[in-house]
Amino acid sequence: MLIDAGPRDQRPAQVLPDYGLIYRGEPLPADVTIAGNVRVTLNISSDCPDTDFVAKLVELLPDGRTMLLMDGITRAMYRDPVAGAQRLEPERVYPLVIDLGDICHMFRADSRLEIDVTSSNFPRRARNTNSGNAVLAKDREDAIRVATNTIHHAPATPSFVELPVLSRGVI
Repeated sequence: MLIDAGPRDQRPAQVLPDYGLIYRGEPLPADVTIAGNVRVTLNISSDCPDTDFVAKLVELLPDGRTMLLMDGITRAMYRDPVAGAQRLEPERVYPLVIDLGDICHMFRADSRLEIDVTSSNFPRRARNTNSGNAVLAKDREDAIRVATNTIHHAPATPSFVELPVLSRGVI
């Protein structure tokens, strides 16, 4: 796929129906630099045997642009690489880690950090039919299922982002 490199304004995607969740921080009182690996840990449940979880690190600029800095995806069936494919059971809560990779970026004062959580990032990432079939299965249209996914935030099932803060201005 030929997708241009660099930050992309997420506003066109964010206004789509059922886009997902947007976790938005307050405006930063000073510059903040992050450098290193960014990870998002979610505690999830779904009514389908498989689904994708996408996390995006976005910078909301003072002029209103929401610029994608990086993203990552985890296919729920493969949430534990050592265990191999494991279907989800309805109503059960599972921990799931999304590795967004490494970054070095300065967020300017008055910008906001956002973490967007969606269940698809097509065409950037391959679609998931939510059927629980193998990744490279030749699913037909009748295999597609609409997933109802839940992100949990209880003390026993926290969801959070790990940002490697290198430096921050005086706050």
